Amino acid sequence: MSPIGFGSLAMAGDSYQKVLAEGIAHEQRLDWDAALRLYEALVQRLETETPQDARWQARNAEAEFRRGNALMVLRRMDDARTAFDAGLHAAKESGDSLILAEGLTAAGVFAGTSGDLARAERFLFEALNLFSDVDAIAGRQGAGWAMLNLGTIYGKTGRLDLAFVTLDKARERLYAIENWVGVAAAWEAQAQLRRAIGDEDRWREDLAEAVIFYDRQGMAEKAGRLRELLKGKLL
Repeated sequence: MSPIGFGSLAMAGDSYQKVLAEGIAHEQRLDWDAALRLYEALVQRLETETPQDARWQARNAEAEFRRGNALMVLRRMDDARTAFDAGLHAAKESGDSLILAEGLTAAGVFAGTSGDLARAERFLFEALNLFSDVDAIAGRQGAGWAMLNLGTIYGKTGRLDLAFVTLDKARERLYAIENWVGVAAAWEAQAQLRRAIGDEDRWREDLAEAVIFYDRQGMAEKAGRLRELLKGKLL
């Protein structure tokens, strides 16, 4: 897919959100190269916009976090680090605690992926505290995702009871706001944890639950990949 052409697009709030939504749609189809091209074009376009006020900093931070996530999935870790650092700087400049919490979550996921589990846990716990202070659906969604990633970290560090409890709480929060991709991701994370400890039957049950919610979200490619893991034994 060719990079998106912005042309004379003015980065009004609705246009900006439309571009982000298109990028997320690419992510859900697992087309990470296309998502990255779109986010990089978005960041470049933002660099030309003025004024670079608090609102601009918030939008730039979110675009950099998305870009960093795509780079991380594509295993371009040095570039991902640069994007996340730029996003965190912009988030702090914005003065928006919700954007900063998103950045801390992104930094936590990056640290966990890079093997720095202690640092990942600190970032994610700080993000959870910030999200919990936001009395809005975005705060509840962010808290659910922070807990989901914390549960994964707890599992990797051998705190299994805490991991399962945290993943269960993440699912409860995300289910309550109908964030189906989050619910699916929490089931998938739990399946991975059960598989790692040799719980053969129950990891398949958890993965089957993940497939149900990825399907509900319309993420056919992701659901299909998980079905391949199940090899038709449950679905």
